[in-house]
Amino acid sequence: MDVRLVADARMTMGEGPVWDVDQDRLYWVDVFQATVHQCALDGGEPRSTKFPGRIIASLALRKDGGTVVTSGTEIHLFDLDTAESELIFDAGRGPGFGFNDGTVDRQGRFVTGLADGALVKAIDSGQGDLAPSGSLYRVDTDLSVHTIGDPIGVTNGPCFDKDGTTFYCNDSVLRRLYAWDYDTATGEATERRVVAQFEDGVVVPDGTTVDDQGCLWVAAYHGGEIRRYAPDGALDRRVPVPVASPTSVAFAGPDLDVLVVTSRGGNTAGGDNGRVLALHGLGVRGLPESKFG
Repeated sequence: MDVRLVADARMTMGEGPVWDVDQDRLYWVDVFQATVHQCALDGGEPRSTKFPGRIIASLALRKDGGTVVTSGTEIHLFDLDTAESELIFDAGRGPGFGFNDGTVDRQGRFVTGLADGALVKAIDSGQGDLAPSGSLYRVDTDLSVHTIGDPIGVTNGPCFDKDGTTFYCNDSVLRRLYAWDYDTATGEATERRVVAQFEDGVVVPDGTTVDDQGCLWVAAYHGGEIRRYAPDGALDRRVPVPVASPTSVAFAGPDLDVLVVTSRGGNTAGGDNGRVLALHGLGVRGLPESKFG
């Protein structure tokens, strides 16, 4: 395996990598700088767009251009050319609540999760016995918004299998990787089950993606590695990375055979912490990510 830098700049909290198969460009966010970054896989033609808000927690691309982003309790359409945003939903929960990670299902609907900030803080403290108080939300292509699934603590790594009938998502507080049956016609998620449980101290399942063999690649936050799980939960592979807290992963490149890794900087600065990495030579390929709309 060959580890290369995509972006030399350090993020405070890099998140949400997405590869645009139509434009051959990589997108990701710096959460606490409320900025969307993009570039070619080799780091060429970099560009950044500041969101007119305090944070961006997740990012999805739209079929007709632009993005969907979450910020606090809000979901926005965000134009990267004009830096203009359009609010499409505010969950209206109390102080401390906010949307976290998000993705797009195979039918073009956006799925994300709202979390209690107290639970987010519990991740770093290693406290994993708090009751989930968040919810999963689905934004349909007509911009209507619906709650789905079961209560969840801190949503991370939502993703879908190849045919879109299985929805995966981590609860980072409970340190569990869940799967649901997903109705592609209605967008409803049912029959939740635990796929894997992280048992090793403060290590947390964070961003996740699915490869073309149906296996899950999970960023082990605080663990300095990426883990590959079979759909039945068997731990298949552990890939060390030169960052203390990888935050998310996405397959990229013309053949979708490069695994991009975002990471936390901030108070873990040093080495490659906070940088965006590309893992070449893993011998697997990913799936093209869907766009909203």
